[in-house]
Amino acid sequence: MLKLCSRWSTAPRRLFSSALYLTGDKAREQYAVLVPYLDFQHKLGDWERLRQNVRLRRSSIDCDSLKLQWELYRDVELRKKQIEQSRVELQKRIQQSIDEAEKKHLKSRAILAREDLKALKEQSYAVADAFIANNFLTLPNDLHERTPEEEGKILYENVAPSNRKPRPEDVLQAGARTIQEQFEEYDALCFYMTDDAAFMDLQLPIRCCETFQQDNFILFSNPDFVRSFLVEAAMVDKDTLHLIREDEEPADKVNLLHLCGGGTLLSYLGYFTKLSVFPSALPLKLVARGKRYRQRYVQSNTVHMFGACRSYEEAETLFDETLLTYRRFYDQLPVEYRLVQVAACDLQPAESMRVDVELYDWQNRSYVKIGDLSFYGDFLSKRIAFIYQDGKAQRFPHVVAGQTMSSVELIKLLLGSGVLAKDLPFLGYHS
Repeated sequence: MLKLCSRWSTAPRRLFSSALYLTGDKAREQYAVLVPYLDFQHKLGDWERLRQNVRLRRSSIDCDSLKLQWELYRDVELRKKQIEQSRVELQKRIQQSIDEAEKKHLKSRAILAREDLKALKEQSYAVADAFIANNFLTLPNDLHERTPEEEGKILYENVAPSNRKPRPEDVLQAGARTIQEQFEEYDALCFYMTDDAAFMDLQLPIRCCETFQQDNFILFSNPDFVRSFLVEAAMVDKDTLHLIREDEEPADKVNLLHLCGGGTLLSYLGYFTKLSVFPSALPLKLVARGKRYRQRYVQSNTVHMFGACRSYEEAETLFDETLLTYRRFYDQLPVEYRLVQVAACDLQPAESMRVDVELYDWQNRSYVKIGDLSFYGDFLSKRIAFIYQDGKAQRFPHVVAGQTMSSVELIKLLLGSGVLAKDLPFLGYHS
C-alpha cells in the first residue's frame, strides 16, 4: 500500500543522500538505476565562464572550494590509474620471467599494489561522493545567450498597457463573487470547482492540447509518480513534492517515490531515462495533460510539452515555434497577456533560458504567471542518459519543455475578469 507523507509534519526528518549518483560502496546496498554522464571537460574547462554563470544566477556555489575538490578527485583518480597500470605491467613481467626468485619478488609487489589499490578505492568513495554527488551535480546549466543578465525582458504583449481598457467595477465585483461561489478550497489536496469553473477545468486543457496537435505535437500520457533519482536529475527540490511511503520500505532507501502529477516535466523523464533513439525519430514533439501536485499549493490540471532535437540550433528553432503555439492558444482568450524573457537570477538551476506566460489580473492589478517554456540544451539528457545514435557515436538530444497552462490559476483570472464559459466559444459551451 502507498501512503502519502507530509514533508512539513512534526515527525523526525529523514536524511537523504543522492539517488542520482551512487559510489561503489553505496551501490552494494542500493540499486543504481543509471550513471549520469559527467562532462568534466565542458563544465570545469572554463572557470571564468562558470564563475560568471554562478554570479549571474546569484548562486551560493563556492567555485574556489569546488576547484580544490576537483583537483583532489582528479589526483585520486590519477593515482588509481597509475597503480592499475603498475599491476598490469607486473603481471606481464611475472609471465615473462624465468627466474623463480624474481617471480617471487614481482608477485610480492603485485600483492602490495593490489592491496594499495583496494585501500585507495575505499578512500576514493568519500572523495567522489563529496565532489560529484554534493558539488559537481549541483552545478547549474549553462546560460543561453538570450538570457538577460539583470532584468527580465518583455518579448510580446497582446495588448499594450496604454491601450488596456479597464474592467467596470461591477464586473470585477461580480467576478470576485463568482470565484468564491465556484471554488470550494479545503487544503492543497482537497478542493472543488462547480459550474463554469468545473466546465473550463475540463475543457481548457483539452483545447490547449488540440492547439498543439495542430502543430504536429503527439498527445502523450504520463505517470503521476517519479523516483528520487529523476527529481535530482531535473534539479527539483524534493521538499516541493509529496513523498509516498511504500510497504516494507528500508529505512536507508534513497530512491524514493514522489507524487508529481502527469502534467509536469518530471513525469516525462522516466520514459526517456536510458533511452536510445535513431536520429530519424528527432525532433520529438510531445504534449500531455494531467495533474500537477506540489507541497503547499493547490493541485491543478496542467498541459506540459516536451521536445527533443538533434542539435542546439534545432532546439532553438523548436523553442521559437513553440512560443508561437502558446500565442495561438492564448489569443483565443479575451485576456491581456505577455511573454517575458526571464533574467538569469530567476532561472531554475537546470534551465538555460525561460520565457514566462503572464496574464493580467484585474482583481489585483498585476501580472500572474500561468505558464512557461524552458530551454535545457543537452543538460537533462546527459543526466538521464537519453541518447541518439549518430553513426557509431552516441550523442545527447537537446531538450525544450514547459508548462503551457495551469487551469486553476487561469480559471480564477478569467472568472475574476468577468469571463464566463459562454464567452469562450472554442470550448463548445451550451447553456
